[in-house]
Amino acid sequence: MSRTIKPDEPLDSEVRRIASHYLGRARSQLEDQPEGPHEAIHTARKQFKRIRSLYRLVAAADKAFQKAENERIGAMGRSLSASRDATSLVETARRLAGAAATAQQHMALERVHQRLVERRDALAATAAIDDLIRQAITTCDEAEQALDRFRFGDGHKRAAEILGRGWYKTGKRAALALRLARESGAAQRFHDLRKRTQDRWVHCRFLAEAWPVALLGTRTQAGRLVKLLGENQDIALLSNFTATDPDGIGPKDLAHLVAVMSTEQTRLREEALPLAATLFPDDARQDAERIALLWRHAG
Repeated sequence: MSRTIKPDEPLDSEVRRIASHYLGRARSQLEDQPEGPHEAIHTARKQFKRIRSLYRLVAAADKAFQKAENERIGAMGRSLSASRDATSLVETARRLAGAAATAQQHMALERVHQRLVERRDALAATAAIDDLIRQAITTCDEAEQALDRFRFGDGHKRAAEILGRGWYKTGKRAALALRLARESGAAQRFHDLRKRTQDRWVHCRFLAEAWPVALLGTRTQAGRLVKLLGENQDIALLSNFTATDPDGIGPKDLAHLVAVMSTEQTRLREEALPLAATLFPDDARQDAERIALLWRHAG
């Protein structure tokens, strides 16, 4: 099924169609768990993020709907985050082991990885995970029912204005997040930039029919930046974990882990910041006006 908004169809029906697809996929993953609960939660949370990005893109059409559903779906995703974070720590430790500069560092990170695997599996064995998954499935059904409220009949010109406005707000927020990340170096600022980049990446797919070649290039850039900032955020999560539970790793292995994390974080940020500056110029309005114009002519 296409996740691209069709310019010759009413925008509200296209939003309902695409959101319903993502909700259905999340629900089926949580119910069937074809690759186990960890992957099911991971896949479902990706669908939730894409729905929220879609609603942000069209927020100007119905701000009350966007606010309510953003809160509903965001809370659902956060309720599953503990399990996903535990899996993310495992994946990050494995990736960092591959980046180790010495055999001693590599062996230390392999031991860290194994401890995190044991921790993740212990969390997954609790009944609480099953309860959270059941609650998330119920919330998917509620969000599906709420979709019927997203209706407006303002025509193609209004749709172009709505999409241009959503594109502009993403660019403006991303440019601010980029400036603050440069100034502070704080992990939260880089995380904010990552979230807005994820929005831009998904929005390029939604709007591909308006400007296929250029948006494909932008989507490729955004995808690369999402990967860099995602790995940076994974390191931040692992760093927070080691700060709150240093005894779970051991002082010698922890010293090696911190050294590798520091080196990798510096590399990721040095690569990400110039790419973000290209993707998100300070003046987001001109780019958004172009999107609105192209959408008007695409229908």
